[in-house]
Amino acid sequence: MLAKKFGFGIGIAIILPMMIYYGVSTFSPRVRWEDYRVRENYRLHDEKISAEEKARIRQEQRELDERRRHHEKRFETHLFYTAVPLGITAIIIGSLITVQVVGAGLIFGGIFSVTQGYACYWSELDDWMRFVSLAIVFALLVYIGYRKLAGASLKS
Repeated sequence: MLAKKFGFGIGIAIILPMMIYYGVSTFSPRVRWEDYRVRENYRLHDEKISAEEKARIRQEQRELDERRRHHEKRFETHLFYTAVPLGITAIIIGSLITVQVVGAGLIFGGIFSVTQGYACYWSELDDWMRFVSLAIVFALLVYIGYRKLAGASLKS
């Protein structure tokens, strides 16, 4: 029975961040690398083409790289602003649910979702935003953990 509980908890924890990621990518498509490469890039190594042709290919690739980065940044922003609040919500709901397996799965899934949101958007955040938002999540985890574990230790 313990293995089944563990399986359900881990399943919820793994599926929640994946569901958030693909939900965001449904409404804000993620970058597909093949859409941002010059088809004739291989020709840069061809000694038979002119310097002007090579320069044109390099310029086209730079423009595509810039468009790709813009697209990537938009997706990362949407993922951050979706995954972090939903992750925090899952942590709170998980702490309120009395079925331990589901509650634990939601708490871990929430933590993984928050982590995923930060991992994708970390380079875009200012240091103060990193600190404040992480302090809020940390305080929430400590508060919920203390409230749950202090109540459990009083019952023992």
